[in-house]
Order: sequence, then C-alpha cells, then structure tokens
Amino acid sequence: MSQSKIQIMSEELANLIAAGEVVERPASVVKELVENSVDAGATKIKVELIDCGLKKITVLDNGSGMDKEEIPLALIPHATSKIQNVDDLFKITTLGFRGEALPSIASVSSMRITSSTDGKEGYYYLYKSGKQSENGYASLPKGTMIEVENLFYNTPARLKHLGSTYQELSNISDYLYKSALSHPDISFTLVNNGKTLFKTNGDNNIIDIMAESYGNNIRNTLISFKGENGLYKINGYTTNNEIFRSNRSGITIVVNGRVIRNLNLIYAVSDAYQTILTTGKHPITTLFIDTDPTLIDVNVHPSKLEIRMTDELELKKLITNSISLAIKEQELLKYKKEETIKELDEEIYEIPTKDDEEDLWSLFEEDEIKKDEEVIIQTPENKVDEQKPEIKEFNQIKFQTQNRSFFKNLHFIGRYNETYLLLEDESILYLLDQHAAMERIMYERISNSFIDNNEGCYDLLIPLTIEFSLKEKLLIMENKDKLSSLGITIDEFGNNVIIVRSIPLWIPNGNELEFIHDIIQHLIINEPINKSIMYDSLAKKLSCKQSIKAQMHIREDEVKTLLQDLDKCEMPYTCPHGRPTMIKFTKYEIEKLFKRVI
Repeated sequence: MSQSKIQIMSEELANLIAAGEVVERPASVVKELVENSVDAGATKIKVELIDCGLKKITVLDNGSGMDKEEIPLALIPHATSKIQNVDDLFKITTLGFRGEALPSIASVSSMRITSSTDGKEGYYYLYKSGKQSENGYASLPKGTMIEVENLFYNTPARLKHLGSTYQELSNISDYLYKSALSHPDISFTLVNNGKTLFKTNGDNNIIDIMAESYGNNIRNTLISFKGENGLYKINGYTTNNEIFRSNRSGITIVVNGRVIRNLNLIYAVSDAYQTILTTGKHPITTLFIDTDPTLIDVNVHPSKLEIRMTDELELKKLITNSISLAIKEQELLKYKKEETIKELDEEIYEIPTKDDEEDLWSLFEEDEIKKDEEVIIQTPENKVDEQKPEIKEFNQIKFQTQNRSFFKNLHFIGRYNETYLLLEDESILYLLDQHAAMERIMYERISNSFIDNNEGCYDLLIPLTIEFSLKEKLLIMENKDKLSSLGITIDEFGNNVIIVRSIPLWIPNGNELEFIHDIIQHLIINEPINKSIMYDSLAKKLSCKQSIKAQMHIREDEVKTLLQDLDKCEMPYTCPHGRPTMIKFTKYEIEKLFKRVI
C-alpha cells in the first residue's frame, strides 16, 4: 500500500479535531461559555438547560458584551481579546485565552450568539457547523446570550459516550458550584427544564455557597484558615471531624480565581488531617491561593484545569501547616494526645454509660463450647533484633484449627490503658485489643443476621426526608431503580430533598439515615451497588458502633465472655477492617530485652 501524500487539512476537519480536545460533553460547553462570561466582567450568569443540556444550553450574562463586528471575529479560531503577545502568555489573569472555545463549540452544534454593549441595540449571528447562516438586530440588555442546540449532531460517536441525563446534569451542576466558590462576587443560576436548581447571591459569602453545595449541616463545622509565605497567600474554609467524605471530591482548590486540579495540593489538605480523620475519610475544603501570575503556567492543557506552579513543595507545607494550626487554635476537635489512635474507618461516638454497658453486653449469649477443642500453633524461629523484640501480628501466625477453644483457655492477667487486655498461655504473652476483638464478634453476628433477613422491605410509618447537595440528589435519582431493587423506595421532595418511603427488612431501626448516606458515598465514587456490598458496609459500621471502645473498663466476667465469643468467630484474628485483634511476645523475646539471653 502506497503512503498517502502530506496535505493540509480542510478547515472543517481541523475544527472538528480541535473541538474534540475542548468540547467533550455538555459540561464542557457550559464551562467554556461561563468562563467567557466571567472574563467579560459579568456579575450575573444564568445557565438554562433543556434535557440536562443534551437538547439545548443557554448561557446569559450581564457582561461587557460584543458589538456586531466583534461577534464574527470571536468565531475565528485563535481570535481573542485576552492576550496580545508572547509576554502576555506568562502573566495570564483571565480564565480563557486560547480563542478556541467558541469556534470549537460552533463546529459541533447549532449556535446563536446575541450580544449588546449598551443594552439599547443588540445583534445576533446564527452558526451551524461553524458556518454563519443568519444575522440581524435583536433586543437584549447589556451582555451576551449564547444558545447551543443539537450538540454533537455531526459527531455521533461522541453522543454514544455521553452519560445519562442525570449524570450530565450532575457534571454541569458540579462545575457551576465550583465556579460560584471561585467567584463568590458573581451570582450564578442553574435552570433545567424551567426549574431552578440553585442560585447564589453573589455577595461574597463563601459559607452560604458551601452550604448550598454540601448541605446546611456543614455550616457549624467550618473552620476558617489563612497563611502566607514569600510567594503565596492562602485562605479558605475546611470542616472539622464531624463532616467528611469517603473521597476527595469535596476539596476545591482555586488559584487566582481559577479552579484547578492538582493532586499534590489536594494531598496537602488531607495531610493536615492525618491524626484527625481515619483512613479513607477526607474533609470538605475550599482553598483559595493568590500569587503573582508570573509564578504559574496555565498553558499546560486545553481544559486549563492543570497548571504548573513555582516552588510547589513550599506551597504544600504552607497549606498543611495553616490548616493544622487553624484546627488546633479553634479546639473544635478537642483532640488529646493521650487518646488512643482511632480504629480504621471508625467514627467518633459517645462512650456508653453504665446502663448502656449492660445493654451492650447483653448481646453476648453464652453458648456451650465443645470440650475437646485445641489449637495447634506453629511459629517459625526467627532472629530477634538485639534492641527490641519482634512483635508478631496474630494474623501472621499459622494456625491448624482442629477445634476452637484457643481464646477461652488464655489466662487473663491484667490490662493496659483500659484498652489492651494482657493474656498469657504457657510462655507467651498476648495483647488483645478489646475494641478490635469485639468488632469482629459483632461484625459476624450482624452479617449472619443480614443473611437471615435478606428478603423483603417494609413501608415506613413516617417517611424519611433527607437533604443532599444537588450532585448527590441527582446521583440518587439516576440510580432510583437500583435502590428499588435493594428494597429502598424514594421520590423527589423539594429542591434538594428526597423522601424515603420504604427500606429493606435487614436494616436495623435507627440506622436508616446512615445506610442511605453510605449508598450515596458508593455512588459518588462510582462503586457498584448490590446487596452483598451494602451488607458488608453496614455490618462494619454497626459493629463499630456496638462495640466497647478504647479506654472503657470491662469486668473479668466480661473478658471471659469476650474470649469465648472470639472462639466462635470464623476469623477471630483480625477486625472487619483488617487490623489484628492480638499480638504476641514470646518468653525468649522478652528475656532478650532484659539481656537474660543473647
């Protein structure tokens, strides 16, 4: 086959290729048009959608507008008013600057641009496939209105890869929320099929915008922070340990008014919570970074979400230290150094009272245990460090389990810090984590109860009403059928509120809200939703809640019951999160410490 000769692309083909980089989905169109509105000095921006943007997108602003000679120029690739020369490229202060957005959108849609510079006389141009088809005078207040219809009509492959209407609307709303956070002085409005989904006031109230985005319950948990070094100034708001997410989607970073995506800076925020939130939990944070525009490079990617920053390492330190200091100064966490490190995936709960303890331990039922039970423990000989003993996690020890009576045969000799039980067996000393051990017991009991009651649902006498962010609500409604298959019946109830009418039989009373929120977190991070996953997730949470906590005193008879119930477990050597329930010290290892042996 002969090689084709090099030739210049047609203008139409080149525009379609360029559009593929800039316009991926309806949210991309909204992003580019809104950025133009912000750059035009608008104080009010309204986004109107039909069918979540799949049918029509309209962006209306009250910015400076364009006269009739400027509108056709804006549709020429690489035509822009935002930079004039090479030097301008290294000190960009606007959101847009490439001159690619409008021609790219016009090449894959039908576009109508109407604009007025004085509010008296406006002008419109109509484009299809990037070609002007009609123009004339039009009435419009000062500003610009851009209408986009039939998106991707000439690139059908792109249409096939779009998500559901709910997903596309979720992407658009998420972007506008972040735009409202990055420009709190601008009023943003989102309307879909004639219904207003959200509106911000444009009064610079960050807390109001975060509450609109993540729910009103966030208000009382927010901590303000600020800091600066020679290059950067930062400020913002972050949540305490009462409100968190199972992913980092709640962390928004704004640099000089531009929302960016930078994993290193996101991790810097998370690092401030290393001893505050458990593994897998992340705060909701809005971080503003101000710096000289010459210190950053935004010309990295067509999406303009990725930027390069000077001395990023020092910026990371500034972020982590500033947030940590703010948390400590506010004393909102009431964190004590002497507290035991919280268990993986454990939330903070009230320590039960004495009456609660009785109810808690009533869960333990004495069952008869076979007498001919023993566990043969095989421990390989390992060399021991001269300075410290080798501490073996119990789940690393090989067991040949003929019968289960290992734990109940251990001799209880004391406790350390009201958290760890000291047990001995011949020449071996064991440390048992009382919380981890009981978590395992409760987890297996609860899991078995779910299996026994895994069918059916019941109608709630008083339906639950739950407020979510718009993004969360859209995700729920998109997965309404999946929820129904789990036994959860829901309906819309107000702007960002859903009503839950029925739930599965296996959800314990009083845990309905927590279960629904767990499902939402699975949906947000695109994890599959099925009964087994939900069983496991809820069982882990309930087992944590219903277990004795660190630094809670338990009686010797309760210790005995705990050990007996561990013998009944299928996996007694780890908690549901994978931590060991027990570690061991051999006599040799201890005597090595005291230099009794060499």
